[in-house]
Amino acid sequence: MELRELLLGAALSFTLSMSGAQAAKELKLATSAPLGTPWVNHVEAIAHKISLNSNGAISAKLFHAGQLGTEPVMVQKTIRGRIDILGSSMTAFSTVVPEMALMGVPFLWDSYAQIDCAMDKHLTPVFEPLFEKKGFKFLQWNELGWIHTFGKKPFLAPGDVKGVKVRAAPAKYSVNFWQGMGANGVVLPLAETPSALQTGMVEGGTLPAMTYVAMGMGKLAPHLTLSAHLHQSGALVMSMRTWKKLSKNEQDSITNALVPVQGLREEVRSMAKDMLAGFQENGGQVHKLTSEQREEWKTAVLPLREQLVSSIGGQAQEVWPKILEAKKACML
Repeated sequence: MELRELLLGAALSFTLSMSGAQAAKELKLATSAPLGTPWVNHVEAIAHKISLNSNGAISAKLFHAGQLGTEPVMVQKTIRGRIDILGSSMTAFSTVVPEMALMGVPFLWDSYAQIDCAMDKHLTPVFEPLFEKKGFKFLQWNELGWIHTFGKKPFLAPGDVKGVKVRAAPAKYSVNFWQGMGANGVVLPLAETPSALQTGMVEGGTLPAMTYVAMGMGKLAPHLTLSAHLHQSGALVMSMRTWKKLSKNEQDSITNALVPVQGLREEVRSMAKDMLAGFQENGGQVHKLTSEQREEWKTAVLPLREQLVSSIGGQAQEVWPKILEAKKACML
């Protein structure tokens, strides 16, 4: 009797250990975007497909709205494998993949169609090895849209910002833009920008239109100028530490779950357009540059382009001509 119970116990222990070994692998998927936004909807769709493709062997738990830290912090956690999948901005990734800053060179891009063509048809294989070298498996591009300028007064010409203290994003292309415009760029994290506007530390800055509206910046700096002087992309990546632990079938379950990024782009751009229209309907002051004004901005900023490219480091000097070639190939 004791032998029978011993054998049954051993069999039960073996069964439990086998079921534990076959339990679903749970991946941490992080983003700074809040629920209900196109970015969260996009990664949730990917997470659902990962589960389906792997027959439930892999699941992805979403951490939204920066629950796992600021974007730069999450980038570092992904390198270390503490976050498995991350969707983040060009600004954040450029802190470790400096060549990403080249995508934000002021007045580089002419249209969304040109940007999409360049990234999808030409630049993905250029950036994939750069990300891998820093500990990321590049999955696909992300999208934030055009970056515009805002201020407590209208910014319509370089003379309007000459000597004015303005918030610069923690990225070389943002500092370079304000330097060309003659402004006094003060590098600040996004979270510190509202208080800096309130105290008068800065008089304006640059942001995507939807971020400007969503954060209520219009109450602090009511003039938004649609400068579209640079484009803010981003990427969806996976920690190489996590990626290398997966089997080939598991890796395929993830790459085959990637939802086409064009849908995300269209949602983000449509959302920005709608939010901008709502801002104007509620009395927001939006300014459009004339072609002459835009040329004046470009004339002020373009002489510093070579300096910017040289300052970025990494393989920027080799990557920059490839970006220009991609732009030329995608001129529509």
